[in-house]
Amino acid sequence: MITDSSLRISLDNKTSSKTPTLIYKIFKITLCLLSFNIFVLGALTIVLQQLLVNIFLSNFVQLKQTLLNDSKKKFITLLITIFRINTPNCKVRITIPKAINQKYKIITKDTGKITDLTSATIDAKTHFKDKSVVIANHQIYTDWVYLWWLAYTSNLAGNIYILLKKSLESIPILGYGMKNYNFIFLSRKWGKDKINLHNHLNDINLDSQGKGRLSGKQPERTTLDGEFIWAEDTFLPEENDNKKWPYQLILFPEGTNLSANTKNKSAEFAKKIDRKPFNNVLLPHVTGFYEVLKTLSTCKTLYDLTIAYSGVPQDEFAQDIYTIKGVFLEGKSPAIVDIYINGLERTEIPLENMDVFGEWLFERWDLKDQLMERYYKNNGDFKADENEYDTYLFSCTCSYMNYLSILVTPILSFVFILKYFIKKMF
Repeated sequence: MITDSSLRISLDNKTSSKTPTLIYKIFKITLCLLSFNIFVLGALTIVLQQLLVNIFLSNFVQLKQTLLNDSKKKFITLLITIFRINTPNCKVRITIPKAINQKYKIITKDTGKITDLTSATIDAKTHFKDKSVVIANHQIYTDWVYLWWLAYTSNLAGNIYILLKKSLESIPILGYGMKNYNFIFLSRKWGKDKINLHNHLNDINLDSQGKGRLSGKQPERTTLDGEFIWAEDTFLPEENDNKKWPYQLILFPEGTNLSANTKNKSAEFAKKIDRKPFNNVLLPHVTGFYEVLKTLSTCKTLYDLTIAYSGVPQDEFAQDIYTIKGVFLEGKSPAIVDIYINGLERTEIPLENMDVFGEWLFERWDLKDQLMERYYKNNGDFKADENEYDTYLFSCTCSYMNYLSILVTPILSFVFILKYFIKKMF
């Protein structure tokens, strides 16, 4: 049986080196500086594109949105570019129950199926449906990058929406960029978040039907609290020739990373509501997730993903091992990112009231906790029986053309600086 440890040992044997020498240290510093340069210049270029689009195409709503969606795709390509520079051997292993894969046809070819321990398909191709919601357990700050990359492999990178902490909205430059992506920033205070979430979700939902702002329509009125009220007939199903905008919404019902602190708080909350705490995941938040599914009436598919990382013992926390600095600048990424995929139709989710939905969600999270338990006991492998699962190994990468679109600005900047340096020196 192919296990996480055997795969990781094989990968490590390919990439291991002797005790770092001065040359090696200089090489790592150079990679770090190169990554930083590419990220800063790439992010500035993307934000500049957004700024110009907002200024000059404000009256061309659909063209403007198309170009802003393109900037979304460029941003995930930028992040994966940094990954590839620092950790070129990072693999994503996808495990899907055969019955789920047959039903949803998430991966339709044998390309990428594990046949030996060292190879991986470079160009991953998946078939996640649009008008869908993706949920997952939350382990490290970069979980969403891998989920966004999965959307990229289904040609949905430009149609992603993510629920994020409101504090991220204030990050210089990047905050402006994420606002242009129409990401949803939440303060975790339901009194404030409810209207914000309601407004954003209605916009996404109506645009996916060709009946929202991107089709030239506007809410009927706005309440004193800031809630947008649309005409009732706007929500009635109807056929129209307006452009329909796909979406995939990513959210983490736990609301935060698994850590020693958050695990203790989750256990205290479990005791307060008379529930058993989980060992490997946090208790999910019911209210916001319920609002998402109720409002997104066009969402027909829910993808329930479970993420695990190689090199993380059960009694430790992934966020302490794979930090943002380590992942993006120091090449300290997991050798394998394990993603277990399950899927449900909307009709399988009890949405009649929040109490019933809450019970259903806690049951799902209990299964997720058991799945993580199995992962650790199986030495880093989600599979219980080889014959019941499809397993694929992909390189976490993008197309060369997408890389080129990101690297043009940094390369030209480097050439300009080099020419200036040579001119001054000689």
